[in-house]
Amino acid sequence: MTTRKLLGGLAITAALGYLCSTAFAAETYPSRPIKVILPFATGGQSDVVARLIAERMAAGLGQPLVVENVAGAGGMIAAANVARAAPDGYTIFLANASTLTIAPYLQKRATVDPAAFTPITTVSQFPLVLVVNSNSPYKSLADVVAGAKAKPDKMSFASPGYGTTPHLMGETLMREANISITHVPYKGGGPALNDLLGGQVDLFFEAPATLLPQIHAGKLRPLAVTSKTRMPSLPEVRTVAEQGMPKLMLESWSAFVAPAGTPADIIKRLRVETEKVLKSEGIVSKLRERGFEATSSTPEELARMIRDEGRTWSQLIKERNITVD
Repeated sequence: MTTRKLLGGLAITAALGYLCSTAFAAETYPSRPIKVILPFATGGQSDVVARLIAERMAAGLGQPLVVENVAGAGGMIAAANVARAAPDGYTIFLANASTLTIAPYLQKRATVDPAAFTPITTVSQFPLVLVVNSNSPYKSLADVVAGAKAKPDKMSFASPGYGTTPHLMGETLMREANISITHVPYKGGGPALNDLLGGQVDLFFEAPATLLPQIHAGKLRPLAVTSKTRMPSLPEVRTVAEQGMPKLMLESWSAFVAPAGTPADIIKRLRVETEKVLKSEGIVSKLRERGFEATSSTPEELARMIRDEGRTWSQLIKERNITVD
């Protein structure tokens, strides 16, 4: 055998070996645990959704999904951590409307652009519920508006942080009712809820998952829901439209995204496994019990939703001259 033939054969063998190893690597993803980063503290709605889904996705992926809570800066600290992570499928982000469609426009020096992520799929959809402490005198949206007008800036509303959907809902309420209420931000829904229960703040817009246990225990009074129709878990609570404020209607969401540049085959695998979980026996009812509707989307649909909602919230932020810088 000539040296040329020998080298040619080695080259072919090496090329085939590379292709086989690449295919094998793709087929065997994941080969180690996957981190799921959350933008808020434990006890909030993102935490509830993530742990329900991560536990079930682990079976399909063959590796555990380790949930990490990274609170602060309206979700931007967590978002920055994910954006800096290697685009290899081993770090994903359970993002929400706050982190992808509000915070980037709220902060003049936003540390993370939505373009830093590759969309995977939506996970859940949910309205917000406006609640007060059960000892509060307010029993409707009209009561809140009347109270705020009677004592300007004396009423306060909690949020899981600047740039979150509940924060912007409070701003929307002030704009639509022409009232002034003091915003009190927290590092997540759990801490905000604790102060509401303790009487330190007056109002709280939040996802049902955080609120339902305390509502059913009689510790919180729900005043309104932001969905188009009444919630099955709170059928007696009127919608914002029923109470004369249709512009407060909102269906928020959570979604999985990965660092920009994550390979398409990994994005597809994560999306397929997420959809399997969302359609699996029991998960729909478990999410619904907590006030969520299981949803899924293509990456393209999620990208369009992020872009469109970003335009809407950025307009409100400009109108209200809201900034955290």
